Amino acid sequence: MPAAVRKLTNATVTCPFCSGTGKLPHFSHVQNGDCFACGASGQLRDLTAFVGDNSDIVLTVWTRRGAFTGAELRQRTWKITNSSLGQCKEWGRDRFYREINDADEAREIWRNAKRLGIITELAD
Repeated sequence: MPAAVRKLTNATVTCPFCSGTGKLPHFSHVQNGDCFACGASGQLRDLTAFVGDNSDIVLTVWTRRGAFTGAELRQRTWKITNSSLGQCKEWGRDRFYREINDADEAREIWRNAKRLGIITELAD
């Protein structure tokens, strides 16, 4: 198997629940605070396993004059509403949110977004 294909099939993303630490300090009284989502590894292979039917994982990347300035990964809940324009998604509260300051991490998530079930947005 070529290295590029192997990297794509083994790609992971930093766990948005524990921000890659593998620990949830506010749950230190449950299983020593080990993150339930990533099994205390800090990495997830499949974000969609934690997404319900009425939510999406969204990666928003900001640039200024073509240079990376920041990104955020969040799970947005939604519901279908009827309007004068027809049916549309009405966005609710974010279920989790994580800021990404590393351009390489944001780039890796962007490259694997389709396979991971992540919606991407680019803002300039």
